[in-house]
Amino acid sequence: MSKGTQLWPGDKMRSFFSAYIRRETSLDDVAVERLSAALTKAVNRMLVWETPEDAVPAAAAEKPAKAQAEPFNPYRFSALVVLAKQGRSGLLKRLQEIKSAENLRAFAEAQHVPVDAKVKRLDDIRKAIVAAVEQRLADRKAAAS
Repeated sequence: MSKGTQLWPGDKMRSFFSAYIRRETSLDDVAVERLSAALTKAVNRMLVWETPEDAVPAAAAEKPAKAQAEPFNPYRFSALVVLAKQGRSGLLKRLQEIKSAENLRAFAEAQHVPVDAKVKRLDDIRKAIVAAVEQRLADRKAAAS
């Protein structure tokens, strides 16, 4: 394979890890799945040049059953870009798509936006994210001038 394939957390990455672990170790199925899930959770994305043959059918078999429960992707959009292009209201609108406090905090952490742990309500977390992104954008503009 001359060009790498990018894998994101989900069924394909979990199948990739499972296939390699099964091929290289003698662990039982429960241990393989537990280790694969832990590695998938720990890795954000990866570029793969060689895919084990059994990872491809396993991913295809798992896809229909797990299609509804895709993991949250905190890199779905850039908060800084949305704020710069669409303004405060545009960013708030995009943040409304994120329905849980856990996912909002994961988004904030991934986007390097500090949110105080004391903030609990969804709307307050969204407002804190917007305020932090506005400050970050202002800092960048000040540094550029």
